[in-house]
Amino acid sequence: MMLLEILKEAISIEIYGMEYYSIFSELVEDEKAQAIFRGLARDEGEHRELIEKEYKKIAGKPVDIKELDEANREKARRIFPESLEPMGIGETKDVLTLGIRTEKRSIELYSTGAQKIDNKSSKDLFLKLAHFEEGHKKTLEEALYYLEQEGSWYGYSPPTIEG
Repeated sequence: MMLLEILKEAISIEIYGMEYYSIFSELVEDEKAQAIFRGLARDEGEHRELIEKEYKKIAGKPVDIKELDEANREKARRIFPESLEPMGIGETKDVLTLGIRTEKRSIELYSTGAQKIDNKSSKDLFLKLAHFEEGHKKTLEEALYYLEQEGSWYGYSPPTIEG
């Protein structure tokens, strides 16, 4: 049962990440920033699919998305800006900083989850996801660094998931 709860929490995080990055891909003005956020949103959607497959394999049935903690997802949505106007550099820095914190929480969830569970395929999946989220965190940290140093974005090619 604990494993299924961890998987449901992981699915919620990936849904939130996908929504978060998708919204901000449309709000930031810089095309390179848009590419970063679109790539991250795509990755989070792929992570969600991997976790949902693992959940179905273990539970014998698909996860009921309605069972996921809607209160937490609603709370997370409140961080989005009220206005859907394009965002400048200062606001983009704030978005990147929040993205970094979110990726850190994802890494912690997957790393801790991998230590708590005995199921080999789930453990392997969590370790793989922690690695992917480390890459996301690094991408966001580098983007923030370059934005702060140069006021512009560096070249970016969205990572892809093998699976």
